[in-house]
Amino acid sequence: MMYSAGKRVRRRLCGGLAALAFMASATALASPAPPNLTVDKSFGKTAGWSIGYSEALGGCLAAATFGDGTTIWFGLSAVRGNAYLAFTNPKWRSIAAGDQYDLRLQAHGQRQGHGRWGGTFVGFERGEARGLFQSGLRDNFVADLSNAGAITVEFEGRPIAKLSLVGSTDALDAVLGCQKEFAVEKAKSTGPAPARRDDEGSGSGRSSQGTGFYVSEIGHVLTNQHVIDGCSAITVTRVGSAPIKARLVAADATNDLAVLDTDRATPSAPPLAMRARVGESVYAFGFPLNGLLATTGNFTVGNVTATAGLGDDTRHIQVSVPIQPGNSGGPLVDQYGNVVGVIVSKLNALKMASLTSDLAQNVNFAIKTTIALNFLEANGILAPLNTRTSDPMTADTIAERAKAFTVRVNCN
Repeated sequence: MMYSAGKRVRRRLCGGLAALAFMASATALASPAPPNLTVDKSFGKTAGWSIGYSEALGGCLAAATFGDGTTIWFGLSAVRGNAYLAFTNPKWRSIAAGDQYDLRLQAHGQRQGHGRWGGTFVGFERGEARGLFQSGLRDNFVADLSNAGAITVEFEGRPIAKLSLVGSTDALDAVLGCQKEFAVEKAKSTGPAPARRDDEGSGSGRSSQGTGFYVSEIGHVLTNQHVIDGCSAITVTRVGSAPIKARLVAADATNDLAVLDTDRATPSAPPLAMRARVGESVYAFGFPLNGLLATTGNFTVGNVTATAGLGDDTRHIQVSVPIQPGNSGGPLVDQYGNVVGVIVSKLNALKMASLTSDLAQNVNFAIKTTIALNFLEANGILAPLNTRTSDPMTADTIAERAKAFTVRVNCN
């Protein structure tokens, strides 16, 4: 698998976005100069992908190497702008650093369907290997990439590599967590107040975004205190509706809860169950990674893994449901459609990696509904209760119901 003599591509991009939408537009061409693709700090592996940080590119990356020697790289770069994709192989000796090459990618897999994309990559060297690199990809490129089961790389009409993307969703989670961690560290070194936990709350009047859900038919919304901390103006937005103003009714910094009033009646307040059971299926609906993932909300599935949180904190339950920044304050729902927790935080995987040389996966936490109910009752709000007398629902039904009572919370 070796490239023939590299020719400089002078024509415009042909083809375009299909099911696999990697680029924002035809203006996202190859970088004008070869990249310095370094890994200066490693954070171990997750789902077969190596996770690291590149000083030269100013961001975090994931890489996986295959039997034919090809390595696929994707990551986020403050230097090159947005996301990037790269391929390297020691056998590709004909690639010249700085030259541009026309590549085609064919996506495969049931999760993504089938899609083709054509684009221009720049050649570069990395040690004994030669590679192809494209940057300036749109923000949600990595999310699209992780949804493909595999890709075939074609050069001059012939396939040169077929690469599995199994585990890339977990790798994307790790890259985003890494990127956020380094953003916090940079903020610490340059002066602004750092985030207090793995959250979206900004404090000090800066804008932030999280999730909340209705807890009364007269329009009360429950969220995390850290989501609205320091806000001068708050709005909540239901999928398909315009933002509406909300005012803070009460906040509990100790238990990280806050309740808002929207003055807007709603029939969508879900019942709250008194407890969650270890092993039962649970679901999260929220609005993570603002500007990167879908604005229509994100639905994830997992299990209750423990009925206590970090350090045996009895206020929390531990869940394996994947969550991201922006999920904070959202509902954790059981298979009967009841809310059994309020999403609050995730384990700091990078700090754990520095201690254990491995990345912790899907170790996330929610505030128990008993804590939330006590908080609401203390502020004169009686949320509906449920004793689980109904039959279990299908996941798609739970997702539709959760979408109806969950809102995006914006703080300015």
